[in-house]
Amino acid sequence: MAYNQYYPYQQQPQQIQNTGFISVRNVEEAMRYPVAPGNSVTFKDETAPYIYTKTMGFSQFDRPIFERYRIRKEDMTEEQPTKEPHECGCKALRDEIEKLKTRVKEIEDELNKYVSKDETKSNVAPAKQVSDTTRNE
Repeated sequence: MAYNQYYPYQQQPQQIQNTGFISVRNVEEAMRYPVAPGNSVTFKDETAPYIYTKTMGFSQFDRPIFERYRIRKEDMTEEQPTKEPHECGCKALRDEIEKLKTRVKEIEDELNKYVSKDETKSNVAPAKQVSDTTRNE
């Protein structure tokens, strides 16, 4: 394409992507740092074990989202305890559910026992018989 002197060459704006951390001295400095709409910036606090992120929405009127994360050193020589699947307290919960099921069954049996005694004393037909006779009609 030939160079046209009437339309000077315009360089395309390049987006600068920040892949590192911006060092700050405290949380207030990170909160005051300007962030363009639609972008997010990550900060490393030089005086405390924290990392901050500040994210702006796509509108100028959106409030920034500011998050703080604590940095914690972990010893790599210690072996991390691994939990078996479904062993994170679920056994106790299952045992409790089974106890509740058993208790509900006992209460149902007890209620059915009283209902059957009451049905023999009264002239009223049991509910099951009534529903069976209404279906036949």
